[in-house]
Amino acid sequence: MNKLVCGILTVILCLSACGAFAEESKLPDVRWTYPVSLTEIQSKYAMLVNADNMLDEDFEPDPLVKVTDVKRATSAAVYLEETAAKALKEMFTAASFVTEYVYVNENGKEKTATYDEETGMVLYLKSGYRSYGTQSTTYANYLARNNNVDDGYVAKPGSSEHQTGICADILNADYAGRPTMTQDFKWTPEAQWMKENCDTFGFILRFLEEKEDVTGIKFEPWHFRYVGKEIASYVMANGMTLEEFTEEAKEAVAEFESRGGDVEEQLAYEYSRLNAPPESYVLDELGEDGDAEVSLVF
Repeated sequence: MNKLVCGILTVILCLSACGAFAEESKLPDVRWTYPVSLTEIQSKYAMLVNADNMLDEDFEPDPLVKVTDVKRATSAAVYLEETAAKALKEMFTAASFVTEYVYVNENGKEKTATYDEETGMVLYLKSGYRSYGTQSTTYANYLARNNNVDDGYVAKPGSSEHQTGICADILNADYAGRPTMTQDFKWTPEAQWMKENCDTFGFILRFLEEKEDVTGIKFEPWHFRYVGKEIASYVMANGMTLEEFTEEAKEAVAEFESRGGDVEEQLAYEYSRLNAPPESYVLDELGEDGDAEVSLVF
């Protein structure tokens, strides 16, 4: 049997298998077109927590684990939700392989930071999960130090993302040794590397400098929130806040349903596609050989 015939048979078999799987997974009549899957939008990692979306006093992430094997900017143990903890370790490990990084300093000039080949770039975990009670104390202490003025730097209890266990404050060696965190951390290579790469590990820079009016929280170049890789990639690429993404996603769901889409059916379909081969579609286009073109959707 020649190579051409073998190739044709292989394509036929693949298309048959893909077609059979598509039939089993019941491809919805109305297609979901938003660039983020409905599964991710409805994930617990997409939860929006702020002054308008408060957590209950007894909310606690599960499973909650102690973060180990990373540098810490505190002698106290730091806890995170298990998936977020794993992603954070992956980000810290990736940073340790960085021996050179070009960043922009406070004068707007590009500089190259170099790191020891043994350690690479070193990140320090400052804080993670905080209970409602701990956040109450943190908030009260901050007000006491700040003449009882709430200036947007510390969230009220119930509105803090730290209670979710899926966010972390991350610094470098210099800022880890300081008594307070300040916004000029943004000029460090570590802050810029994290902003540039955090989405690879499922994190977003939560409180953006130019979006304080949207979040209601002052710019925090050290605060990274886990949302999963799919959402993180979309949010960071579009310079969005989680508030903006949540609103846009709600509109996408409403538009989908207005076209006759079924949320439960779409979720079931997305679940069935996990680890599945690509779908195939025969296009109304002919290739150079005169045969119909086939599109594979991953």
